[in-house]
Amino acid sequence: VEAYARHVSRPYANSITHVLFQTGIIPGDTDYRIYRDFGDLPGADFAIVSNDWVYHTTRDDIGHTDFRSIQRYGENARSLALALADELLRAGGPPSG
Repeated sequence: VEAYARHVSRPYANSITHVLFQTGIIPGDTDYRIYRDFGDLPGADFAIVSNDWVYHTTRDDIGHTDFRSIQRYGENARSLALALADELLRAGGPPSG
């Protein structure tokens, strides 16, 4: 979270979205879950929640996509990945074993 806040040009986060997914109020899952649950790998999970009224319905299609959100998503993910890779390199590389 600290790296995200420091290195992303327009960071945004909230914990309520996580709670809504965990309780099932918002149906769905995350692609990251498999890495978290079965690989014990740390990471970050991102979601676009605009137009949430169509999420996981028959109207969930490209026509209801806000491409500004996708652009920001990509910019943030790229900035975070580069920052984490840089921190890993400065720390001597990935842990062995």
